[in-house]
This record gives sequence, C-alpha cells and structure tokens, in this order.
Amino acid sequence: MPTRKTDLVSISNPHFTMKASTISVFTIYVAAIVTSCSTAPGRPAPPPNPVSAPIVRAPLPPPNPKLPPVPAVRGPLQINVVYPKPDQLLTARDSNFIFGSVGSGDAALQINGVPVPVWPDGAFMGWLKVPPDSAPRYDLVAANTTGTVRFTLPIRLPPAPDTTRRDSLVGDTLRPPPSPDTVIPVLRNVYAALGAAGSTVDDTDRVTIARPAPGNGQEYKWFLFPGTVVKVTGSQKASGDDFVRIELDSGQVAWVLRSELQPRYISADSAQQFVGDSVAPVRRVGAVRIEPGPEWIDFIIPVTGPPPPYLVEETDRSLSLLLYGVTGAPVISMMPQPADAYFNSVSSTPEQNRVRYSINLNRAPYGYLALWQNGTLTFRVRRPPRIADRANPLRGLTITVDPGHPPAGATGPTGLYEGDAVLQVGFRLRDLLTQAGANVVMTRTTPDPVELGLRPIISRRANAHAFVSIHLNAFPDGVNPFANNGSLTLYFWPHSIPLATVTQAALLEYLGLRDNGAKFQNIAVARGTWMPSILTEGAFVIMPDQEAALRTPSYQEAYATAILRGLQTYFASLAQNQ
Repeated sequence: MPTRKTDLVSISNPHFTMKASTISVFTIYVAAIVTSCSTAPGRPAPPPNPVSAPIVRAPLPPPNPKLPPVPAVRGPLQINVVYPKPDQLLTARDSNFIFGSVGSGDAALQINGVPVPVWPDGAFMGWLKVPPDSAPRYDLVAANTTGTVRFTLPIRLPPAPDTTRRDSLVGDTLRPPPSPDTVIPVLRNVYAALGAAGSTVDDTDRVTIARPAPGNGQEYKWFLFPGTVVKVTGSQKASGDDFVRIELDSGQVAWVLRSELQPRYISADSAQQFVGDSVAPVRRVGAVRIEPGPEWIDFIIPVTGPPPPYLVEETDRSLSLLLYGVTGAPVISMMPQPADAYFNSVSSTPEQNRVRYSINLNRAPYGYLALWQNGTLTFRVRRPPRIADRANPLRGLTITVDPGHPPAGATGPTGLYEGDAVLQVGFRLRDLLTQAGANVVMTRTTPDPVELGLRPIISRRANAHAFVSIHLNAFPDGVNPFANNGSLTLYFWPHSIPLATVTQAALLEYLGLRDNGAKFQNIAVARGTWMPSILTEGAFVIMPDQEAALRTPSYQEAYATAILRGLQTYFASLAQNQ
C-alpha cells in the first residue's frame, strides 16, 4: 500500500506485512508565473491566462475545537506533492487522495479542474476521481494575488477489470480475490527443521511464524522454536514470496516462508525441491512439574526428541498449551500446594499424537513465555504486578515506550515525518511516566532506525510491565481521508485488550478525534507475550489540520498524556483485584 507505513513487518519476514510501503516525499518546486497588473506603454498586452475562469478557494472542513489552530503561512507559491509520487501505481480505480503543499495558505488550488481545500499553512488534501486511462495524470493549478503555478503529475493505473469474463472480475481493491491454488505437492516423506540462519536467533522472541494459509495477509497463529522438525508437504508462491506447506502433526497443516527452512533441507535440484529425513521424529512427553515463583509460575514439561510445534490460546481465566506430534503424555490434574492466589490448577488432555494442557487462573492472564532448552519445554506464566501504591499505580513499574519508525513511516503534507513527531511524543511520555514514579525503557532516543523485531525483545529483556508503541496513521489507496481519519489502538494478544481499550478511551478524550476503535492486527511490535503490548495510532499525519497540531508542543503533550492515563487506568484496575 503506497500510502501506508511499514510497522507490521514480520519478525521472520523482512518483506512484509503492517501497512505496506512507506510514503516517500516527492518535492517539486515550480517557479511562480507572476501575472503583471499593467503593461508598458506601446507594448501589447500579455496573452490571457489559460485558466478559463478564476480559481475559487474550496471550503475547509469545519475546524476541530480540540486541535490547535493551523498557523498562517505566507510564502512563494510552490507545488510540493507528497503523495502520490511521479509514476506511482495506484491500487484504486474509482477515487483516491492526493496531498502536499502549495507554499502559501492564501492560495486557491484546482486539481484536474476540481477545487481542493488549502489550509492556512499551505497544506492541501484532495479526494478526487482517479484520472481516466486516457489521461493518467493530475494537473495542479495554484494561484493567489501574486501569480499562478502549474504542475502535471503522471501516475500509473491498475488494469481495468475484464467485464466479459466473470472469473476475472476484480472486487474490492483493498481485498483482492485470492489467487488460484497452485500448490506444488511433495510426493514423498520429507521432514525438515525450521529456523534458518539469519531469520531466527537464539532468543525466545525470534521464532518461525506459521500461518493457516499462504500469503502475507494471513493471521500469524503459531510461533515455533528454532529446530522444530515438521513434515514438508508442498510449496506455493503467494504475495510475492515463496511459502512451504508443513504438517504440525497428521491433523494440522500450516504455512511458513521457504526461507525459514534450514538451508540443508532445500534441494539444489529444482525437481526435488526439498530433502530431509523420511521418518517422522519421535517425541515423548514426560511428567509435568510445577515451580511457582514470586513473579511467575513455571510449568516444566520434559520432551525427548526435537522441540515440538505448539499453540497457545487464551480465555479470560485460562491459558491453553497444545503440543503437536507427541506421544506418551500422562493425564494430570493438579492444584498448587499450598493454594496460590493467582494459579488455580493445571490439567492435561492427551489425544492421538498431541496433548493439551489447560492452565486455569483466578484472574485474567497477564503474560507468558514458551522456552525450550536441552529437551525441556518450560511454559512460564507471569503473575500480574503487585501495585504498591493504589493512588499512584505506576510507581515502581517498568514501562517500555517505543516511538515508532524508522525504518519506514508516513509523511504529512508539509513534510512532517512520523518518526520525528512520535519521538517528541515519546520524550514527553517518558517525562510524564518518570514523574508518576515509573521506570522507563526507550526503544530509541535518536532518529536512527531500530529493527522492528528488536523492539519487543528490548522490552522483554528489561522485564517491562507494559509496552506501548507510538505511531501516526495514514491510509491505503481508495479510502476517503476526510471520512475515516481518527484515533486507533491495536493489539495482538487477548491479554492486551484491557490496556488497549482504556488507552483508546483516553486518546478520544485528549485528542478529540473520531473513534476508530481498539482492534486486533498482525503487528510485529506488539507480538511479545510477556506483558500487555499495544500500538497507538493517535492521529493521521496525512491530514493537514492534524499534521499542524502534531507540530505543536501542546498536542504532543496531549497525545502523551492520553497514553499515560490509559496506563494508569489499566494498572489501577489490577490494584482493585489484589
């Protein structure tokens, strides 16, 4: 998506997923053509302006009283198109947006003959019909009392749908139909190990991600240890990447990137595709041991053979750990001795070639880790922190503040880069949290990029109690920015929903924008399991009035204060249950 930013990139897939490509800034300075009001004696009058009628200023949307006024800027006319870029391939064929700046807030602007609003600082945002195939371009004309400037921006359009064949019709441009199934089967038994060098490292957060179907739009469901051995049953190209179909056991199929297989299992002979063992690994499960501690409870499961594929699922009072491809698991039903205020009981349900452990809690899950070392799977359930001061619930806690981007990120009409704006918000949040008695971990304090997958790892290693990634939003092609902008909070794991919900409510109160909800999304930075983790999209940097607000210290402070209030409300709710 050319107008979206990349914050969802998979830890294991450098090509993807969270909003696709970055908004690049394309700056075009066009010298003003100044029309004189008089002519020298005896000289012919200049030719008439080619514009057939005066350019009329388009009305601005009603101002939002929660936003600071957009400052007035007066300068030379110059057309600066931020999006789309020259020769940009659009993904919408009906309507789309174009935004940038004309250099002066007193200018009127027309794009393809349609008046487009210009804010007092010279920023503009237009929502227009996509140009026709016969004229794939935007013609911009800006004028004020000093003169007129013109610029033509060429674009590329997606192919028109073939209306003569129903099997080739294109539906919603944001949700294209799936490609035909082109799976190349593996016709023999091939067992291969996951965890290719460079795609995973020896860290509990660096795992192989498996999904229920090929393609980069699929939900990430399984997070498999390096060294997990699976049966390879086919391959398919999807979303521009090579995917491999695997069996977690005889009853469960999943898909991983081809690059996630260890290289020795990929055949140099294209006809063979994959090589590996022809016999399935043997994994036997031993007796479970429980080791309660002050900050977590360990469930220790001995396993012979390589690490098993597994799946973790949550409910409001339990965690389920399902192991695939194992045998010999004993039936268990245990309660802690002595009684535990948080942990209630654990039971197992062995099935053919798998076993499910149900860990029942007296309160909602707070966080967990799955660890593999020397033939032992340790499932570590984190206890909620004890709130020492109910009036100041953040006192003594550790909070990770993650200013989103770089790499990637969105850019506003007058050039405000998302990564720069959220860094200032992050600094203000850091100061507010420190004043509230919290310890703060910053994932970055400079404009230098930080790898997406490293950000939640930084938080886990600091044993933080919550992780908040701060972002600003943008749109994909075909979405009307005037009708759909607002505040949004995203999460990945169910145990992060309570924090996401209260933070979203605080964003609405302090930023005053439309409620775009608290929602699940496949976001890399919020996939850490050890703590509640959320990502906030406080405002839309591509909207001129919101971009201008985000340049001000007062609105940066409001954004930071909203996140602070969300954290305080969430941890105060934990104190009430202690």
